[in-house]
Amino acid sequence: MKGEKYNMKISFLGANRLVSGSCYLIQTKYKKFLIDCGLFRGNELISRLNYTPFSFRPEEIDFVILTHAHIDHSGRIPQLYKEGFEGNVYCTKPTMELCSIMLPDSGQIQEEDAEEENQRRLRSGEPFIEPLYSIEDALDSLLLFRAVPYQYKVHIDENISFRFQDAGHVLGSSSIELWIREGGKECKWLFSGDIGRKNKPFLRNPQRIKEADYVVIESTYGARKHRPYRKEVKKFFSIIDKTLKRGGDVIIPAFALQRSQDIIYELGQYYNLQVKPLKGKDKRLKKLRFYLDSPLAIAATKIYRNNTQDFARMNLKIMEKGNQLLDFQPLRLTRTSKASKRISRSKRRKIIISASGMCDGGRIQYHLRDNLWNEKSSIIFVGYQAEGTLGRKIVSGEKSLDIMEEMIDIKAEIYHLDGFSSHADQDELLWWLKGLKEKPKKVFIVHGEKQESEVFAKCIKEKLSIDTHIPAIGQTLLLQDNQIIYQGLIKDGNKETKLDEIARSIGKIKRKFSLLLTDMEYSGLELDREILVNKIKKQLEQLQGDIKQVKKLIQENEIEV
Repeated sequence: MKGEKYNMKISFLGANRLVSGSCYLIQTKYKKFLIDCGLFRGNELISRLNYTPFSFRPEEIDFVILTHAHIDHSGRIPQLYKEGFEGNVYCTKPTMELCSIMLPDSGQIQEEDAEEENQRRLRSGEPFIEPLYSIEDALDSLLLFRAVPYQYKVHIDENISFRFQDAGHVLGSSSIELWIREGGKECKWLFSGDIGRKNKPFLRNPQRIKEADYVVIESTYGARKHRPYRKEVKKFFSIIDKTLKRGGDVIIPAFALQRSQDIIYELGQYYNLQVKPLKGKDKRLKKLRFYLDSPLAIAATKIYRNNTQDFARMNLKIMEKGNQLLDFQPLRLTRTSKASKRISRSKRRKIIISASGMCDGGRIQYHLRDNLWNEKSSIIFVGYQAEGTLGRKIVSGEKSLDIMEEMIDIKAEIYHLDGFSSHADQDELLWWLKGLKEKPKKVFIVHGEKQESEVFAKCIKEKLSIDTHIPAIGQTLLLQDNQIIYQGLIKDGNKETKLDEIARSIGKIKRKFSLLLTDMEYSGLELDREILVNKIKKQLEQLQGDIKQVKKLIQENEIEV
């Protein structure tokens, strides 16, 4: 570029054909900043993207604008700080408070994961790794956070300003209106963040924005439509009734942030409307207990109770009238590991809410181990299950799974009620876009698996006649005179990393197959034929899953990278 002329650039560095790792780098003549900086979550291949170096120098980033506290949007901020970032992180007050518990918790997980990996490396003679960041890094990074109210326009300088609008997804979640002026011309970008659903309990509906030149919108459920929320709640209550009648327990894997609070609210209604009136007549209900077994969810619920200024007024009045602000009489909060372990030993009928929501860690794995084999129990999934997670394997119909190094046969009733989701479905995403009075020049589809993004992009073109684009990870767009004139890829190591993962995965399959052959040779001397066949069958099923992952990764690299 010649002289003083400079064109804004935006790079899509995460949540592209994925539902995690949200991160967008924006560069103007004088500033470099990020919208979100989230962790990648999912199977091993996706999670390893967290270990690829940032494709920018963290110390050169001037500030971060954060949409909300979920780890897939905020979880790499401590890593950014650790590697030299010293600017402000702008977000709403509830988001700042929620990050104060979410990020240190993530730091602890990073430390534990690194310790476990290093134990493996010690045995194999490989060099040790450091955690992405520590609890201390996470706590220190919180000093950079600055709270901004909804609808207050922040002027970074004379050329950049932004404003938060309520996205209705979780407490404090935001869509971002971003104004950038260059060469005497102003361009407005709109980042949806994660958009919530209309008419859900206690949170306000998503705020629609009237104008934008360019829109970056999520597509988590871009190809699907949820069941009506109240119908889903009715089904939820029905499953609980049937489970309790046959003498089983109800296990609800739930995200600590928002989903746990949704379930607490609905279980409070269930208790008041269906349990309390029958408590004296029905013996099985006398001993019914409700547990919130997640320290993080307990802490998040306390933050919710302290931020009722962002609740929908009607629901707030209902809760205040009953003096039950996300609480009800038989709800037990289990903060310690010791108290958590006592739950499974109790002979009372119980309903347990526990994290993590995708079952890839946390206390929920203990409850799954103790209940999945029991045909009287029910496991109710109430949120999105990412590819490669334990939750996804369960809802996909796996017959047996390795949980905490123990093979468990799945005999419990399994339900997936995605109507509880805090993400807008296709119709609700379209409703949000229709709030724009004039058509934007282009809509960029992000934060969705490949099929969801593609179906939603097609839907926007057909129903709204708006041009769309699904960015590849690392893609950079250059704007000149408010027009996109160049598309390219920012240099990143993701392709090389993925190819390395293919090689590692093939090696892993070879080792497993070799062990299987050895196992067949020696086990055949000790086990009867039926036991041996079943053992080999389970090991072959695991190998088949590994092969599918490698096949998919190879296809993605051939077609998209």
